[in-house]
Amino acid sequence: MANGENQTVSARFGMTRENFILDPVLDTKCFARDDIPIQQIANGLDIDVVTGLAPKRLISGPYGAGKTHTLMRTMDELSKLAKIHAIRIECPDLSKRSRFHDLYREGIMRTMGQDFVLGVMEEVVQKVGFKNRDVLRLELKKWFQDEEMAKAAEQLYNPNFDRLKLWRWISGVGVSRGDLDTLGQTQDLTETEAARLADIIIMLGRLLRELRQQSLVLILDEMERLKSIGPETITTFMSGFTRLVDPNQTSVCILIGASAALESEMVDIFSGASPVTSRLGKDSMIEIPALHDPDVNSFIERVTKYVRDPTFDVAKAIADAKKSTSEKLSESTFPFSQEAVEALKSKTQLLTPREITLQMTRALGRAHRLQKSVITADCVV
Repeated sequence: MANGENQTVSARFGMTRENFILDPVLDTKCFARDDIPIQQIANGLDIDVVTGLAPKRLISGPYGAGKTHTLMRTMDELSKLAKIHAIRIECPDLSKRSRFHDLYREGIMRTMGQDFVLGVMEEVVQKVGFKNRDVLRLELKKWFQDEEMAKAAEQLYNPNFDRLKLWRWISGVGVSRGDLDTLGQTQDLTETEAARLADIIIMLGRLLRELRQQSLVLILDEMERLKSIGPETITTFMSGFTRLVDPNQTSVCILIGASAALESEMVDIFSGASPVTSRLGKDSMIEIPALHDPDVNSFIERVTKYVRDPTFDVAKAIADAKKSTSEKLSESTFPFSQEAVEALKSKTQLLTPREITLQMTRALGRAHRLQKSVITADCVV
């Protein structure tokens, strides 16, 4: 194994990257926790999907415990069982005066995107085809089950129509009087009820299932940011979420991720006394706790294996490292010695995946600066 001050971290320790930090979206393949029953969670969601009950779940736990990672890996497993269209929506930064409308516009609609939303509507138009005006309006209304939406979609038959006008309206942006007249509307959606916005999302889910036989799954993540909402507007969020998680809402699967170390720390909208959680029910609550001590070793083993260069000669590296340390070395935890693993566990106050991988990375950096060929206990600081 080559040495030298110019050697990179990855080259020195046989890694494919310079750290152990896992991106919950990009590193979905590496779900290093074996204490979370991912397959069981996915199977439960699948049962709801195939029986026509759009699943709703609230995933909670301390910051850094792996909620997003759990959600994304569960989507991977669910996609093997059912036809889904999953969209992860990160809660935008909200102010005290923000309403559900802001989450709808800046979070949900912005992430779903113009191509997807208008694409679904255009598929309806293609299904209906060209008819005389009265029949056309009647059939569009049957598809959308919403007169205002049917009127707006009617403009998609016009080859000269600027589709951006329709997107601005349906995504909750303020629209001029002239554009409203073009779309056949009396008002934009900036002042409509939150439940109305939820109904639009539900409509898109229903149409996706009817047109493409796919279930729309919305992963509403980082929802602890709703703590910033003031009492004046929190009712709009209650209204919107209550509609989305209602048991009778069977068109859109709703998975909510929110950080809370304790139940008392949960954002009010998803607290035990909330009408949202009462509709979800206890069976829909999934807790992602911090790791227990015995599970940390397995977690570290899986992470090191995931980032290891498959061409790296671990056996040779261990043989070389034994010349400079008396600490116990094994292929399962290399580049960490067994003593370093124990030191990591004692150093980390809250055993969450994020904190553990951060401490692993700091120890890695210290070992590299000391030009060591293995991470020993004294590198954990």
